[in-house]
Amino acid sequence: MKLHIIGVFQLVGCRPSCYSCIPQALKKVEWVAFFHARTALYALLALVTMTVFTGQHMLPPIDRDESRFAQASRQMLQSGDYVTIRFQDELRAKKPAGIYWLQSAFAALLGDADIASYRFVNLLALLVSIFILYHIGLRLYEPTTALAASAAFASGFLVLAEAHLAKTDTVLMLLVMVQQWALMRIYLDLDKTTAKPSAHWIFFWTALAAGILVKGPIAPAVAILTIAVLIVWHRGAGWVRPLRLGRGLILMAVICVPWAILVTIATNGAFLDIAVTGDFLAKVQSGQESHGAPPFTYLALFGVLLWPASLLLPSALLHIKAMLTQDSTRFLLAWLVPFWVVIELIPTKLPHYPLPVVPAAVLLLLWSVDRVVTLSPLRQKFYLVGQYVFLALGVALVAAVMAGAVMFGGQSMRLAVGLAVIALLFAGLAVWQGHRWIQIGEYRHLMGLFTAGILVHFVIFAGVVPQLSRIHIADAVAQNLASSGRQPAAIAAAGYHEPSLVFLLGRDVLLVDSREAALFLAEAPDGVALVEARQQTAFLDMARRLGLRLAAPEQLSGYNMSKGQDVVILIYRREMFDATTDNE
Repeated sequence: MKLHIIGVFQLVGCRPSCYSCIPQALKKVEWVAFFHARTALYALLALVTMTVFTGQHMLPPIDRDESRFAQASRQMLQSGDYVTIRFQDELRAKKPAGIYWLQSAFAALLGDADIASYRFVNLLALLVSIFILYHIGLRLYEPTTALAASAAFASGFLVLAEAHLAKTDTVLMLLVMVQQWALMRIYLDLDKTTAKPSAHWIFFWTALAAGILVKGPIAPAVAILTIAVLIVWHRGAGWVRPLRLGRGLILMAVICVPWAILVTIATNGAFLDIAVTGDFLAKVQSGQESHGAPPFTYLALFGVLLWPASLLLPSALLHIKAMLTQDSTRFLLAWLVPFWVVIELIPTKLPHYPLPVVPAAVLLLLWSVDRVVTLSPLRQKFYLVGQYVFLALGVALVAAVMAGAVMFGGQSMRLAVGLAVIALLFAGLAVWQGHRWIQIGEYRHLMGLFTAGILVHFVIFAGVVPQLSRIHIADAVAQNLASSGRQPAAIAAAGYHEPSLVFLLGRDVLLVDSREAALFLAEAPDGVALVEARQQTAFLDMARRLGLRLAAPEQLSGYNMSKGQDVVILIYRREMFDATTDNE
């Protein structure tokens, strides 16, 4: 405290004996701190923009969900049907229309051929999320800590990974954050007898309704669980009255119900039936699409998902009791813990499921930064070891990326490994900054840690992953067809049906079996059949029966990440002068 006071006097040019200057000096220090924090925030936003924007343009379409979302959005734009959602001719009743509206809007502005156009909405959502989290932090902390919380959030592995992909989850995270921020403002006014009426309820219900249009029940689930826990905590629901339940439900219905009615009419009720029974309930009841995992999976992955902010987890755990004594941290715990328990218990596990509560987790981690706990020598050793373990996870993450570069780099392996080495150097810088933070506790080292974390992820997503040529098979196929000089009139694929293939080829691709691929070539002399090697024998057998004369196929090999297996794709065309052509 003495050093802080001396710093104040030095800042305003006063002598320590001039006690009358203290209030004015403190105000000036607070203003300066806020000014520098706000300036650093804009620098952080610029760095994140550069990082994610570059990565979004460098990464080829990723299977499977991203390519499905992008292709369905492109078809929505091209067809002009903004009610029903389709992937080729198949009704896609996985998610509501909200994300497809956003993606198709940006595709209309930026061009519908580039996958980055469909990803751009997630970059904007991330930037707004960082800005909002900073302002939530200002409600809880000093400006410097609020800035550190924003940097910790923006550097997180899970947050940055999802922001690179054309999916729902980054947008959903933003909407949940707005919803929870409004709810938090209402909750923190609980003991204010002179609190004035506010419009927080409008923001809450609008964000909640938008969240429903983006990803169905997730946003309401977070809100309901948070409210339920706080009602039990306070043994009463009086604080909920400012939410204006009646008006809120009407507002939510006005936003959500029109599309629900239109899609029900357009699909004869099939959309909502498939969405509820075929998607939501299936995930709750069992591990859907081989994505099952035991409870505590996310807890085990916590250190990686939030790295490098996970360095602060040991400190946060020491302050659990203190967190229970303050309204703000009680709210954050009510936001985080119940939803985390739910996703741990449901059988289906996907890496992005914790994203709606990541902001709360980050804010709780930063809450403990300026708090000191007296520990015994033995507990102090365990505490330090825990910090260094979580810090070292970044090096382990990059080591895994380097192994991936060797396994899946293919023709680009040397470049991929070289970029992985650069990522390792940045990880080393992060470890050094984290070490300095552990030793002396200065904010500049904490910010250095988070900045280095952003650079690590930048090199991974914009550098290493795009160079893993073996996993980008569809991209190789698209480049091969584009450079062949013979543009096919139609395309059929047998055995390899990944959505990225449909998106990258930019046209309807018949997804067929081997025999149907041969029949396709018989009917389409200028067509191309993409046959996975496991389907080749049956394809050639049917071709012989049909009397087809085939040109020698081109061969592309790689690794299908969705199925976890090596694949070889054979590109078949008919010979230019096929005897069967004369009889047609």
